[in-house]
Amino acid sequence: MKADASNEERLIADVDAFEFITHDVTTIVHSMEEWLARLSAHLQSNRRTWRGLKEQSELARKADAINTLVNQSMVGWTEQWQSYEPARAFADSFDDKVLLLVFGKFNAGKSSFCNLLASRFAAHGKDVRYFYLDGGQIVETPERFQAGVTEMTSRLQGVRLAGKLVLVDTPGLHSVTPENAGLTQRFTDSADGVLWLTSSTSPGQVQELDELGRELHKNKPLLPVVTRSDVYEEDEVDGEIRKILRNKTQENRTEQEDDVNIRAADKLSQMGVAAELLKPPVSISTYFAGAHGQTHAAMNEAGFERLFAALIAVTEPTLAYKRRKQAEVLLHHLAENVIGALNSKVVSLRIVGGIYG
Repeated sequence: MKADASNEERLIADVDAFEFITHDVTTIVHSMEEWLARLSAHLQSNRRTWRGLKEQSELARKADAINTLVNQSMVGWTEQWQSYEPARAFADSFDDKVLLLVFGKFNAGKSSFCNLLASRFAAHGKDVRYFYLDGGQIVETPERFQAGVTEMTSRLQGVRLAGKLVLVDTPGLHSVTPENAGLTQRFTDSADGVLWLTSSTSPGQVQELDELGRELHKNKPLLPVVTRSDVYEEDEVDGEIRKILRNKTQENRTEQEDDVNIRAADKLSQMGVAAELLKPPVSISTYFAGAHGQTHAAMNEAGFERLFAALIAVTEPTLAYKRRKQAEVLLHHLAENVIGALNSKVVSLRIVGGIYG
């Protein structure tokens, strides 16, 4: 790599050099599976009884309620784990690639963002392949992402860059159809890292941070990207007043980035998420870069050199997560769907003596 290489060139070189050395987490996974088996057996053998009590007494009713909730919880977490199978199969097909989830509201510019990154890899002679998911199957397509497609259908779109980096453009977080939101959540466990795209017109909305907290609790690195960081201004051109698209000033961008970072950090702190997972936000204008031919100067002015530097910085923690992902996914399932279910459904009854005898 030459000393004066751009961040874009460095990023593409880094992707070419990705090494997928999976940590052996078999022992850890086996220990967690054994723990769940012991818990299930313990719950089954320690069902509440009400011998000596009247069948219609308050304690008898509570004992029956506990048994019912325990059974429902066990069935529930088993079904939850089985429902993850399509996502796990999807992730397995990308074992030798880094999978980044492009996350955000439907108007955050996710499709345009992915298309531009793909065009930059293609400009350097790298292989670019688009695909989409249909019925849980990966379907290759020559078509670039179409803006609005993922919000109007339940289809996820993806693109492989240089054979080693995959961007997955999901239905918007707050899509009007509930099917879109469910499909987004279904595949989040497949990702190794998250790019959170949030429009500069209303960056860092609190409801988005609530959704992103789920992914950060899985110890995935997250990079906030403030999109649409541009503005139309009136200017005189050849004696006529015209509207000209310009990038927002660096002062304005810095102000928005700081605001997103502060509010995100505060929100995630309330959630108990590790602060180091949240990366410093960067601002970009995909439209400005495209309208000016994606020249190096235009890309730099639009914020993409800063973005490429941020992507380089997030590469190592992303690869680190991928190497231990099998254990992370199971741990999250145990914490959220097993322990979480017992705490919310069973322990909340506050029965004297608990549920374990």
